[in-house]
Amino acid sequence: MKRTLTLLALIVGASFATAATPTDAQIDAAMKKADPDNDGTLDLKEALKFGISRKAFEAANPDKDGTLDRKEMLAAVTAMFEAANPDKDGTLDWKEARKAGIKSRKTFDAANPDKDGTLDLAEYLVALTLQAR
Repeated sequence: MKRTLTLLALIVGASFATAATPTDAQIDAAMKKADPDNDGTLDLKEALKFGISRKAFEAANPDKDGTLDRKEMLAAVTAMFEAANPDKDGTLDWKEARKAGIKSRKTFDAANPDKDGTLDLAEYLVALTLQAR
């Protein structure tokens, strides 16, 4: 019985971890929206327009080349998510999401298909993509 419960806990835990990880399709959609010149990178202006903060941009750009590639863009979004999640529960409620740059409740709700009142990292990336200009 104990072994079954442990296995069940591992499976459930793994599914939660997987659900929070943005898919390649979500990352691709975000890059497409954030990168209007289609050069495969975001300069600071593009990143700011997408909703990435200057602080997150600089932290996610260790090579200091002035651009974020796909991996660095996700690192910047992840840093913003983590900074707005002081309780470290892996989700942002509406108040935390606003601190992380989500501008409207309508966007928050649209990015929250499970309607649990929180955004995980993948849903947060979707929200940023939805509201990007």
